[in-house]
Amino acid sequence: MNVIRRRASLLLVSSLLFCPSAQAGIVINGTRVIYPAQAREVTVQVNNVGDTPSLVQAWIDTGDAEQTPEGSDAPFVLTPPISRVEPGSSQALRVIYSGRALPTDRETVFWLNVLDVPPVPEEAGGAGQNYLQVAFRSRLKLFFRPQGLKGHANDAAQSLQWTLGGDRLRVHNPTPYHVTLAEAHARAAGQDTLIQAQGWMIAPDQQLEFIVPAATEEVRFRTINDYGGRIERSVRLDAGR
Repeated sequence: MNVIRRRASLLLVSSLLFCPSAQAGIVINGTRVIYPAQAREVTVQVNNVGDTPSLVQAWIDTGDAEQTPEGSDAPFVLTPPISRVEPGSSQALRVIYSGRALPTDRETVFWLNVLDVPPVPEEAGGAGQNYLQVAFRSRLKLFFRPQGLKGHANDAAQSLQWTLGGDRLRVHNPTPYHVTLAEAHARAAGQDTLIQAQGWMIAPDQQLEFIVPAATEEVRFRTINDYGGRIERSVRLDAGR
């Protein structure tokens, strides 16, 4: 087991340093994980759609992408931490909350990491042969959701508060839920300007600011809901409001 951990850790470094054009064999069901506080556990299904077995290493971090499995202090137990998944087979990852105190008035976000380590090629088994083996790493948001939060997570995006002052567009999230913006555009004088790169997440009670044309009249944006779907909305702006 120690040998497997060392190998997986070394390949984790490779996955961070290289951007291979090959396809990963391991596919995760879903784009995010929701953990209701009252749940005993949640499961995440991973499937091997490749032609060869894969070694899967999984762990949860607290927001630092460089955090290793050994260095993580996330309040969850994840089993199995390492597993072999045969071609055409699947593996259920069980996520169990340890009970460590977390805020009860808002969501807390963590990250689920799944590292797909392909097998050593047979032709690379000879002594003195050099080869490059690359691992694929997926990183999904994991939202710990307390009971009794006001409103509903999938309605949080429509509660975002957008204000314009000069060329500064501010968006505030007054809800207890995280809102992920897939993209956003500012519309001014009939022209749309992309103002939001993919993947920005607005935490509860957080405010973000962007530079936009001062004549912006409307913001069109897409958010991602609990099911991974993208929902488009638009908001009319009043300068200086």
